[in-house]
Amino acid sequence: MSDVFHDRQARGWARTGWLQAHYTFSFGSFNDPTRMGFRALRVINEDIVAAGSGFAEHAHDHFEILTFMLSGELEHQDSAGHQGLLRAGDVQLISSGSGVRHSERNPAGQAPTHLFQIWLHGNADDLAPRYQLLQGALLATNGPRLVASAAAQPGVLQLRAPVSVWAVAAQPGERCSHDLPGDRYGWLQVLEGVVLVEAEGEPQPLELRGGDGLQLSTVRQVAVVARTEARWLWFDLA
Repeated sequence: MSDVFHDRQARGWARTGWLQAHYTFSFGSFNDPTRMGFRALRVINEDIVAAGSGFAEHAHDHFEILTFMLSGELEHQDSAGHQGLLRAGDVQLISSGSGVRHSERNPAGQAPTHLFQIWLHGNADDLAPRYQLLQGALLATNGPRLVASAAAQPGVLQLRAPVSVWAVAAQPGERCSHDLPGDRYGWLQVLEGVVLVEAEGEPQPLELRGGDGLQLSTVRQVAVVARTEARWLWFDLA
């Protein structure tokens, strides 16, 4: 297992009358046996959902499903009785556990919804499904914000997986460092904008743009410098 740059232009994709989607890992009709996930990460999808449209009711189990809202709105309803309205900057977590059915719809009259949805393998599959919503978590501009973790903490989504997730919103020139303990793995996912990534042992920084990802197995520290207004996620994985 090595450190790998995942180019946004190499992703799978789908186009319908209401959905534009890009897939970092195999999903739906995009099937690449070399792209089946990394550690607990199994799905990284970037979706643009047309106004008045969305995903009809469908089933999930055994996954922790995170939705990161970049723009627009999204309505959530599920078979456990949970309802939610997500807006730009919000992060939603569905712990599907033993099984849940849900639907997601853009209720807007004209504006599309832009989001990233990321699935993690869960470790509490026999538990009842659970729903959590964290408002405005992608809007913070004062350094990394812990948005999800296996440990219960105020203002943090609680994952049923040994993973921690930080969100960063940065202005041009701002710099942020991310470190990994020796027994952990990392994933850097750029949501929007352009960043330069400086990794230990690498003579030149790597430029990443919205949709690009960086898989880390040997590098223990990276520094991310925003070249434009940018937002990204940092995953600390077992």
